[in-house]
Amino acid sequence: MIEALLAILALTLIVCWRCACQASARERHATQQLPQSKSHPFLPEDAVLRRHVISLVHHEIEATLPPRPSDSVLLRHHQALLMTKLEQRLAELRHYRTC
Repeated sequence: MIEALLAILALTLIVCWRCACQASARERHATQQLPQSKSHPFLPEDAVLRRHVISLVHHEIEATLPPRPSDSVLLRHHQALLMTKLEQRLAELRHYRTC
């Protein structure tokens, strides 16, 4: 439970930091616009930060699912369910703005 709350808090801080950076950049460069990722604008542009955000969401989802099965077929279905839920969560977070 505490891991999920910490993951949500970290993700919120990253999104809020990203919004603040965009706002300050708009003030400095009134004529320029920041390029944003078309697939998921809330994700950081830096590859390492993007990987950490996706990892946080992945672990948050995995914490809500039952333990990984040992059977190969069930494991494949478990992984497919996990990936589907991850894609859904990222699609939901695309419209998420805290600032």
